[in-house]
Amino acid sequence: MTDHAPVFDFYPRGTPLLVTDQIESAMRAALDAGRPAGGALDAMEDEQVRLLRTDPAFRDDLRAAYREAGVTLVSATMGSLDPTTSYATGVREDLTRWQARIDAVPWLRKATSPAAAREIVADGDVGVVFTTQNLGLAIEGDVDAVETLYNAGIRIGQLTYNSQNLIGHGCTERVDAGLSHHGVAAVERMNELGMIVDLSHCGRETTLDGVSVSDRPVAYTHTFCEALSDHDRGKSDEELRRLRENDGYVGVLAVPFFLEPGNADADFEMFFDHIDRMVDRVGIDRVGIGTDWGSWTTELPEPLHEGIMEAFRAAGFREEHGLSIGIGYGPMDRYEDWAAIPDGLRDRGYDADERRKLLGENVLDFWARATA
Repeated sequence: MTDHAPVFDFYPRGTPLLVTDQIESAMRAALDAGRPAGGALDAMEDEQVRLLRTDPAFRDDLRAAYREAGVTLVSATMGSLDPTTSYATGVREDLTRWQARIDAVPWLRKATSPAAAREIVADGDVGVVFTTQNLGLAIEGDVDAVETLYNAGIRIGQLTYNSQNLIGHGCTERVDAGLSHHGVAAVERMNELGMIVDLSHCGRETTLDGVSVSDRPVAYTHTFCEALSDHDRGKSDEELRRLRENDGYVGVLAVPFFLEPGNADADFEMFFDHIDRMVDRVGIDRVGIGTDWGSWTTELPEPLHEGIMEAFRAAGFREEHGLSIGIGYGPMDRYEDWAAIPDGLRDRGYDADERRKLLGENVLDFWARATA
């Protein structure tokens, strides 16, 4: 990789979780006040924003964390795991939190187009692509709200999370009937605006329906091959075939207990097995990285583990989905260990041009196709 190369990750947290004394104190104060784990995590994020505004050393530490990881573009999920607030409210609050980060840190910039993303990377800065992972809950039945979210900077809209919403069905739902009329209208509005249609957590029929209804290429930003790992979060060969025909994009996640269902100690090589199969199924120009690194990982403080697990269960994950909290994956104990991915691609035999595509060029080329 050359300097200032686009290196993209679907990274729900968006920023490495550096737990300072002040951030830990904010967490403990929230828990002592009776807030759930998701609310305590929000309090930690609020304290991070304060530190970014007031503490140059903390800003430098965060910049160093991104540099160590080697990631120059992240897709950050707007929202909250606090069950006491609505999803739509959590999205709005997180949008303001992210804007505060960007206002406080000149090298952290909102990426609202592929051209803007390339400019940010060329300048040596970090680009953030705003995402929602449950568009159906975020717009609360109002198709016009899609434009409101777009105007606030959201550029990727995942139609459903695990469960059913007014748009369609998620991948862990009991049944799947595809998109509703409201869902079709939402996809049409996304196409009109140039918001990427993300089908990562959608059920199979909703995924296939989304591909068919969309006039633009779609994405599975963070998933894996069901043929290698029999888990509800994976995508079937039929879904991958349709994505290839759609000229879309798929990012491979690095979540061990999905790639080897229920096993928190899955072999790191499995991640690259899924990349190999994705390349075989959809082509080298349509595959990238979407680790889905976030609230299940080692950076999450232990007092939040049980509560965050409860939040994930409330969001549609069940016992058989095998979630684990507070773990890493192979050589990745922290987000800063992300460099294990390009190293692993090299070891798998991908040449420099292929690595460049997988690590960032493919997603930017797809974004251009999807918004042309």
